[in-house]
Amino acid sequence: MTPDDGPRPAAEATPPPPPPPPPPAQPFFDAPTGFDTPTGPTTGRGPLSWKGWLGIVAAVTAAVVLLAGGGFLLNWSLARDTDGEATAAEEAYDSDAFSGGDFGDGDFGTDSTPITPTGAVPTCAAYPPAVDSTGRKNSYEAPNATDGDVTTAWRCGGTKGQVLSVSFACKLDLTSVGIDPGYDKKDVDGSDRFAQNRKVTKVTWAFDDGTSVTQEVRPERGIQALEVDKAAKTVTMTINETVDGQPVKNTAGQESAPFNDVTSVSEVRFTGRAEAGADPCVE
Repeated sequence: MTPDDGPRPAAEATPPPPPPPPPPAQPFFDAPTGFDTPTGPTTGRGPLSWKGWLGIVAAVTAAVVLLAGGGFLLNWSLARDTDGEATAAEEAYDSDAFSGGDFGDGDFGTDSTPITPTGAVPTCAAYPPAVDSTGRKNSYEAPNATDGDVTTAWRCGGTKGQVLSVSFACKLDLTSVGIDPGYDKKDVDGSDRFAQNRKVTKVTWAFDDGTSVTQEVRPERGIQALEVDKAAKTVTMTINETVDGQPVKNTAGQESAPFNDVTSVSEVRFTGRAEAGADPCVE
């Protein structure tokens, strides 16, 4: 027996290998697909947990809210002048600016007051006097248009082209001109003289500085005013257009024919710029 045939010494025991480390925790959501990603091992931080992403979303939301609030405050600040008063653009949206406002009164920033003309001269012959239903005589001279009484009238023959020149005691700043465009009277027997007579629908106002304005007038009773801003001592009104009158009946049912061969104007009125409402021509 050779030494190799004899019993061999027992080999040293080899310790078992250590158990492999546990796999890394799977993220709450799968990694996005559709993007180019490295195929080998990567370095740096791993994907964020859902709590990390939630924190980022909250931070971004807070930043957006702060920016929006800051922008609103900046715009509000810029929309006001240095004295802290609202600008015109802000006032345009103020509901109070549209309630109870008095527009179209010819004020122009100062007091306006009625102006009494001192003269009224026509270029046409006044219509002959006539009598009303009670037999009372009525005249139709030019001063009737400036006497402040709408039941009197200036009347001339024809349907257009009549001219009335109105003068004042001094040169003044006019803020409005106006006309009652017919014979604004209801007779004692109920006959409507406004409906029966022609009505003015268009006039031209000329001022002694050589300028003029045209006014479209509704064929309705009452003063209709037009704002102006003119310095004048004399104003000339020319009747450009009129419409026909209509037959009328009195309270007894009797009918009267229209007066369509004449044109009547009950009143012309003016306002001017004056301090404290005083007549500017009165010293």
